[in-house]
Amino acid sequence: MSREIVGKGLRFSLRHAPCAHICRYCLITETRKGTALPFARFEQLVHRFHDWKAADRRDDLDIGVFVGPSLDYDLETLKGMGRLRARRGGKFQILNLGGLRIRQGDALAAWLEERRLAGIIGFHTSLAGCGEVHDRWNGRRGDFDYQTTILKLGGERGMGRSERLFLTQNTLPHFERLLDILDQIPGEVRNRYATLFFYAGLAVRYEDERITEEIRDALPERIGALRRGKFQDWRSEREWIPIMLETADKPRKLILKLDVNDANIDRLESMPCEAIFAERERLYQESYARIPSLGELHERYGDPASRKVYMMSRDVEGRWLDLHARDTAIGPPLD
Repeated sequence: MSREIVGKGLRFSLRHAPCAHICRYCLITETRKGTALPFARFEQLVHRFHDWKAADRRDDLDIGVFVGPSLDYDLETLKGMGRLRARRGGKFQILNLGGLRIRQGDALAAWLEERRLAGIIGFHTSLAGCGEVHDRWNGRRGDFDYQTTILKLGGERGMGRSERLFLTQNTLPHFERLLDILDQIPGEVRNRYATLFFYAGLAVRYEDERITEEIRDALPERIGALRRGKFQDWRSEREWIPIMLETADKPRKLILKLDVNDANIDRLESMPCEAIFAERERLYQESYARIPSLGELHERYGDPASRKVYMMSRDVEGRWLDLHARDTAIGPPLD
């Protein structure tokens, strides 16, 4: 019996600004590939979907965008992202630092000031340890110093910051020092939280780095307090299993992803929005029809003794799907 899939939204993806490096835990895995498609055509397509959603009163439908993998945008793209965020009722004001090209001295100061004047009020940093530990995880020598330099320059200009700090067995011994370094940087910390690696992309190679229940339950208070936000329920596989089985027979509601590029933009522009959404939902349903139900995956691959900790049940299911692919040569479904 396969898993029933229902689309609850559409996420448009444009590989617009290539990453200047590749993190070892990257969720995307193809960060150096891009498209020649101008951002303006991508933006127009997304606006058309927002118009359709409003006209058909599809309040239940979520429309999102991912333009990356780096946010090293030119100013026109930056403004366009602001317009797209406004369609969702928000503002595009925080810029991720991951994957930025190295700029130094006056060039870095000018880049930062341009973005401040364009409405950016802060930066988001993702750090895996500090110093050489972070640099190794992020695949670029000097990356830790570069990101913290930008945070310092931004703080001196009244800009705030958000911090995502990866917790692994490797970064845990350096966590207190990392927090000390960050606490010395000027500027408002708008958000700081600890996070585990998702089971996705390149990060699936580092299951040995995943913390266990024992480590989780013995975290120092200063670190444990950073478990907050959307993914704060860190549970082991054995703790996730009974929760997963409660809804194993229910349809999975998914945000459907659509990669927009120069090869498919003409077709997408010529299709009605309803047809595009229906086609993506059908492709997802066909993809999930090839794999067993969640209950069957659990029976075959679930490990009720596993104390490795994950942030969401999708991570546990992702591991089961990889084991199924190994045994059957049937690849994981669309995600």
